[in-house]
Amino acid sequence: MVAGQRIKIKKTELEDCYGQYVHDRRTIYLNTYLPENQIIPTLRHEMLHASFHIAGISFCENFEEEACVRCIDEVFFPAYERILKRLK
Repeated sequence: MVAGQRIKIKKTELEDCYGQYVHDRRTIYLNTYLPENQIIPTLRHEMLHASFHIAGISFCENFEEEACVRCIDEVFFPAYERILKRLK
């Protein structure tokens, strides 16, 4: 869950990237061939993309520092911490 929205996580073959967030599908895709030590960092990175889309920041003409920080504090970190608990 990111900001109350369920985000699916799926493994699939991706070309030239470790992961991808598709907002229209509310899905994070992780490359099937992702090295084990890159799973968590890639998931975190794609969750940030999801957070920015859901918060509307990715649709701004300019990224405002305070808006980005608030998004990460209030939207991303709570979702990321819940995922870490589930993975333990």
